[in-house]
Amino acid sequence: MRKILPVLILLIVTSTLLGCVQQEEAKIKIVDQAGREVEVPAKVERIVSLWPEATRTLFALGVEDKIVGLDSDSKKCPILTGAFPEKIDAISDIGSSIRGTLSLEKLAELKPDVVFVRTEDVELANKIQETFGIPVVCVRVSPPPEHEFSFEIISIIGKVVGKEERAEELKSYLERKMEIVTSVTSQIPNSEKPKVYETRADSVLIAHAWAGSIKYAGGINIVHEAMPDAKSPWVTVSVEDVLRWNPDVIILHAFGKWNPEDILNDPNWQAVKAVKENRVYKLLMGWTGWYPEGFVINIIAYAKVLHPEKFSYDVEEEANEIFKFVYGVDGLYTKLKEDYNLSEV
Repeated sequence: MRKILPVLILLIVTSTLLGCVQQEEAKIKIVDQAGREVEVPAKVERIVSLWPEATRTLFALGVEDKIVGLDSDSKKCPILTGAFPEKIDAISDIGSSIRGTLSLEKLAELKPDVVFVRTEDVELANKIQETFGIPVVCVRVSPPPEHEFSFEIISIIGKVVGKEERAEELKSYLERKMEIVTSVTSQIPNSEKPKVYETRADSVLIAHAWAGSIKYAGGINIVHEAMPDAKSPWVTVSVEDVLRWNPDVIILHAFGKWNPEDILNDPNWQAVKAVKENRVYKLLMGWTGWYPEGFVINIIAYAKVLHPEKFSYDVEEEANEIFKFVYGVDGLYTKLKEDYNLSEV
């Protein structure tokens, strides 16, 4: 018995040490899109997303059943509510950091393993980590300072939630779809690129000031040209500004109340070239941020509008296929087209 006891003690100590080592190894390090190094659990079971771009990526990765809390904008996202109405409705709404309604108390009560926020919310991310000890990862489809479109959000979230293989599959698929357009538009000289004016959902006089999908689709964002140093993606302009810029094409936000006829029949816009040539369209855009797949669909639709002689694909067919691959839902673009009166392109 005396000989056995030291052996048992050694086994217990060894087992305890191994357990500690395993616990220490049960975390992975992530460098998020704000440049922060974050340690997250190797196995994530409970997720809170406070940024719609992250929410859409999580659904695309197939981990929606692990989401226990969402920001208010994610809960209202037309694409997500169209694709997953019951699932979106069942997830707790914990407010919005963007709208100033976020409840950190509700967030803490949900006991998430990880929280996702946008890259601009570094202060919030650090506060959540320091106050509750919950790791927070900052992500963005077009992260600052350059605000260039990137699929990195898919890779980072995929690594955090243990879906790296699916993340790579999504990235590769979307890159191939994007290449169909950019392989052509990258060869178009600036002199042949139409000048485009792109509006926000709540006002036709709030315009998109970053180059965005227009650049990839072979156009020139006329507002970005006029305001290249704009800090916000959206800026307020006047009818006089639009008349002075005289865009070749006007693109209205899919989720706004304005239709092409409203602009085409408005006396204030009659001198604009896009109106004279009947080149006003209502097309799919982002809803509080972008969609990794939606950005690609934007480019596909915009390119067909801007350069119809160069692209013969069917936008609706392409968009339905992309949504099917990303979210596993049939006919989603067709439904959105009907619900929001999107233009036939």
